[in-house]
This record gives sequence, C-alpha cells and structure tokens, in this order.
Amino acid sequence: MFKKLIFLYLLSVVGPNLLAQTMPLPNGGFEDWWNYPFTIYETPKGWTDNDLLYQRFDPGYKGITLLKTTRSHSGKYALQLGVAFNHDDTVNGGIYSTGNMDSLMRLLQHTSAAGFPCSQKFESFTGYYIFNCLPGDTAVFGAVLTKWNWAKQTRDTIVNSVLRVGDIQTDYVPFVVPLKYRIKNEVPDTAFISIGIQSQSSKQAKIGTSLILDDLEFSGRVGEKGQK
Repeated sequence: MFKKLIFLYLLSVVGPNLLAQTMPLPNGGFEDWWNYPFTIYETPKGWTDNDLLYQRFDPGYKGITLLKTTRSHSGKYALQLGVAFNHDDTVNGGIYSTGNMDSLMRLLQHTSAAGFPCSQKFESFTGYYIFNCLPGDTAVFGAVLTKWNWAKQTRDTIVNSVLRVGDIQTDYVPFVVPLKYRIKNEVPDTAFISIGIQSQSSKQAKIGTSLILDDLEFSGRVGEKGQK
C-alpha cells in the first residue's frame, strides 16, 4: 500500500535562452538510453521509472513496464509504458524526469528538489503520444515547476498542472498541459515531469494498456505583459 501511495503522489505533483519560444526537455525525444547500473533495466538517460522505483522497495521485483520502441514520432526511438504483474503486485508504467533513483528518493522524502533546470516561464508542457487503453484506464501528464525561496529557506511550488486523457489514440496525437502559475510574479528554477498510466478508479490499471511518448517540450513563452 505504501508503494502505491508513492506512485500516486509522483503522478499528481505528475538555463534556456530567454527569448526561446520552446524548450525541449532533456532527452525528451528518448533517443539516448543506457543500462541502469546494477539492474536488469534499460532506461532513457535523464529519467527514472516505476520499475526502478519498485525494485528499490522490493528487490525481487523483475517486472517490465518500460520499453524502448522504434515507433517514433521523430528520430529513431520513443518510449513505451505498459502495465506489469510481477512478484504478486500490479505495477503501472510511469516515468519521472530525474536521472537517478537517489534524486527521486530525496524528492519523496522532501529533502531536495528533483528534475532539471528551467529558468523561463512557458505556457504549456507538450508532446506526442499513442494510447492503447483498456476501459477505465487513463494516461496522466504532470508538470511541477518550483523555485528556491531564499527568505524562507524552502522551495515554492509555482506550477502544479496535470492532464488526464482516456481516449484510444492509435497514431500520434499531441497533448497539451496548460501551465497554471500559482505565483504569477515568480520565474521557476527547476521543473519536474511525471507521466504514467492510471486507472480512473481505485483499482490498478489493466494488463494490455500501453502509452507511447515522444518529443516532450515546454512551449509558448509567457511575456512580461499578460502573464499567466
């Protein structure tokens, strides 16, 4: 139960040029992969996932919810998430924009931020996806933008935006997550992305649901006037 609550939390929280209108996420096209140290898993560089997270808590876990696929929107590769049953548990596929498990664990323990530098205000978190879902399953796209508050010695959450989709998409379509700024006069310094498969109910998602992702980026610079 503890592990499941962690995954739900991560999916709900799921220095560029100042004139740039878009900013590709680090390895947001999923072209670069590596064998994660001391595991059986091949993962995209700059990202961690639920297989690694589950194995951290349960060393006997050997399920696979993340795969490298050549069914790409651009480039050579894309990322595919699924649902696995292994070691008496069902695990939903999910990815997080932090390059190692230690960083992700520090985020869970509220001891430090995780993610990648982002020092500009964008309007949207966007990308392309294919979703082959069984009834009741959804794809969840989340973006959290934060900034260190030197006066309070804590991290302020500037954006916490989530999009859920539940329709089957057999070919690539764009998703757009509007970034809603809670603190309008502040510019973030760190971004954290979480994407995964969930059930609309309290049950686990179903074996056979899959989500393919490619070309993730921030887009639409928020200007000085009419800031969101």
